[in-house]
Amino acid sequence: MENSNIDLGEINRSLQQSFIHYDPDRIDFTVSNIELELLEQSGSSIWKDIFLATTGIGIPTLLNGYCDYLKLTEKAPLTGDIFINFLVAGICLTLAIICLIVWQKNKSSFKSLINQIKNKPKYRLPGKT
Repeated sequence: MENSNIDLGEINRSLQQSFIHYDPDRIDFTVSNIELELLEQSGSSIWKDIFLATTGIGIPTLLNGYCDYLKLTEKAPLTGDIFINFLVAGICLTLAIICLIVWQKNKSSFKSLINQIKNKPKYRLPGKT
């Protein structure tokens, strides 16, 4: 092989340039640091976790209390265990409903932030026709 056809200056110039391979049909959005922080805060919602935990406690205690209540005869009074089951179920399910409402409000603010990012003014890249 002969190396006389290779121009070393051309190779050095091409190595010093940076290129981006870009698909012109792709749509990109710019996101500021503040928007990224808001997305992070909205995406990690503790309300969903509390809703799932309290629902997981409330429904079984409600069923347990109801099944124990059905076993009572007319002569037997309401026992403390059944009362505790109904009390815990009531507290947990009330807390679950509150957390569900707050979670859904946070979810809607998350969607509105994404829509704001999508509705930013468009910028045409130079060189595109």
